[in-house]
Amino acid sequence: RQWAAWLAAGAPPHVVLLVMDDVGWADVGYHGSDFPTPHIDELASSGVRLERMYVMPQCSPTRAAIMTGRYSFRTGLQHFSTITPGARAGIPEDVSTLAETFKAAGYATHMVGKWHLGSASWHQTPTGRGFDSHYGYLLGQTQYYNRTVPTCAPGPMCMYPTNRHVQTPFGADGASYDFWDGRRPVYEDVGRYTVDAYEERIDQILRPYGAGEPAKPLFLYYAEQQLHIPLQAPPEARYLETCRGVVGGEGLVNRTVLCSMASRLDDSVGRLVRQLRKYGMWQSTLIFAMTDNGGMTSWGHDWPASGSSNWPLRGGKTTVFEGGVRAVAFVSGGALPAAVHGTRRHDLLHAVDVLPTLAGFAGLPPALVPRGDGVDAWPAIAGGAPVNRTELPLQIGVNPLGGMAPWVPGYPKDGHLNYSALISWPWKVMVGETYITARVTDDRRRDGWWSVAPYVYHAPPDERFRPVRLYNLEEDEREEHNLAGTSALHDGIAATLVRRVEFYASPTTGWVKPQHNMPDIRGNPRWHNWTWAPFLRHGSAQSVARDDAPTQLFV
Repeated sequence: RQWAAWLAAGAPPHVVLLVMDDVGWADVGYHGSDFPTPHIDELASSGVRLERMYVMPQCSPTRAAIMTGRYSFRTGLQHFSTITPGARAGIPEDVSTLAETFKAAGYATHMVGKWHLGSASWHQTPTGRGFDSHYGYLLGQTQYYNRTVPTCAPGPMCMYPTNRHVQTPFGADGASYDFWDGRRPVYEDVGRYTVDAYEERIDQILRPYGAGEPAKPLFLYYAEQQLHIPLQAPPEARYLETCRGVVGGEGLVNRTVLCSMASRLDDSVGRLVRQLRKYGMWQSTLIFAMTDNGGMTSWGHDWPASGSSNWPLRGGKTTVFEGGVRAVAFVSGGALPAAVHGTRRHDLLHAVDVLPTLAGFAGLPPALVPRGDGVDAWPAIAGGAPVNRTELPLQIGVNPLGGMAPWVPGYPKDGHLNYSALISWPWKVMVGETYITARVTDDRRRDGWWSVAPYVYHAPPDERFRPVRLYNLEEDEREEHNLAGTSALHDGIAATLVRRVEFYASPTTGWVKPQHNMPDIRGNPRWHNWTWAPFLRHGSAQSVARDDAPTQLFV
């Protein structure tokens, strides 16, 4: 009915999905940060703050949930290490995406920024999964100036050992280019700060609407690059100057630089709002903004640590503590009913809800909306009844984790539950590891708390590994008091919740093992003019994502 009403009025609404990368709970001003984020704060305070929006502990799993409306453990994208460069993992071709859904409803669909949902074949990339255009990068990170990803990281990790110490046209250690306009590498912009280029492309997308040209409503997926590593300040001196008093971190992990990036992110959000107003789109636009996981804290001196704070929440990116899986999120825009401006919601929401919620807002015909795990939260956001959800599987892991080949050493292969977490309000259970080291430095500081000012580490009160943890989030949001083993009552609750984790971890209820996630020999950028280009010519990459297919090994 809503879709019919929009059509009758001749003005279907515009939708902007804004996903910010690695922004921690306390990296925005309205959650107590010392980072200057006035535009984000204003957009959130004038909209509806979603204070219990949950996500996965890292990038690809969350983005898969957003794009498909399905828990990532149902699509094989629950990797603890995200999709590896050169791997064949991606959204299964028989699973519809958010972009395909809006495209089928007659929307123009455009994407700017980070994909990280598969790029072994062009079919896996944004323009193969429902977007009319994509301007940005395909992997999980890229340099902000030269737009490259080295094939060998600092330390022992190397995706293609033959590229170690190789100087390419883009840098050392097999540095390879990853920045695209559709299928074309954008070499002409090397050296330009990527965020500047994103803003220019968004203006190109929006400008025709100001001239009354496009006949189609707009679905824009703006996948911001900031605050993801590498930590690289914007070229304008004012951003670092604004953050002069924000200090912390050590080595390459510089909180002052991260603050300057947050300030630049905030300006880009402010510019997006101004552009929508300038081109007469604001009143008919809904903005759904969220982060993809918690902020990466300063648990190490170098890659891949960062300088975020999730205070007062425990942990951060890669962990199943609240600081890793509870997202900064809000809904705003001129199309949001005025009656709910400046409100907050504490419903249990998840990344899988984004697809049905945006479809519900736009009033898309139900036949076009794929069935999944999410709920349409639009009636609640718009001021209706609460979302009647009390249970959320946050992460469901079964050894071996991460889609590693069976012959890779160092990973348990016993078939036991691991790296799993589930909420049954107000209880939260964790089973096995709370984070996976991925054979990188095992620094305990990934657990615990990082305060804002001063930016210092507060150690957790318990040992690193406990087979089962139980927290009461209503009374212990900081997850300080593990109640497992403290009483028969709590042990009974924990046992009940572990059985729920086992339920979700069963193939009979839809769980699938992680897709193979090792670099494919054919994906080596040296065979593709030192670019991270798709390397499979025909068919779906997942159709060949077998454990015995040709791979390279991290050494």
